[in-house]
Amino acid sequence: MTYSYEFLPNVALADTAFRVKADTWSQLFTGASEALTSVMVDLADLEQKRRIPIDLTATTVDELLYDWLSELVYLKDAEAFLLRSANIDVLSGAIWQLRGELVGDTIEPKRQKLGQDVKAVTYHLFDVMQKGPDYIAQVVLDI
Repeated sequence: MTYSYEFLPNVALADTAFRVKADTWSQLFTGASEALTSVMVDLADLEQKRRIPIDLTATTVDELLYDWLSELVYLKDAEAFLLRSANIDVLSGAIWQLRGELVGDTIEPKRQKLGQDVKAVTYHLFDVMQKGPDYIAQVVLDI
């Protein structure tokens, strides 16, 4: 599995931004979810205690990535769930699909080093593209 992400300084004052580059759509989504989670918690503190099936569809890859990351923020808020790893497949076609399983942990501040609380994924500077062999996304998070 190959992907990387970097945080982008000075994009917005009250937000956090990152860019992900990967070899496949599935890896792009996995990298974006890891970047999102790493804003909220030290990943090393998360255990693989909970499993949640996931099945999302959208008409475009942009919508699917936005919905995917927004679902992770929702799970954090509604169920105190933080993603440790994702076993997912992203399938393109007339309808884009994301299917798989989320593996993660419940928020426990006494056991985990928590970071910033992500309120939402924004559309500000949101971009998803395939450029040559690379799959790239840029995301700004409201914190």
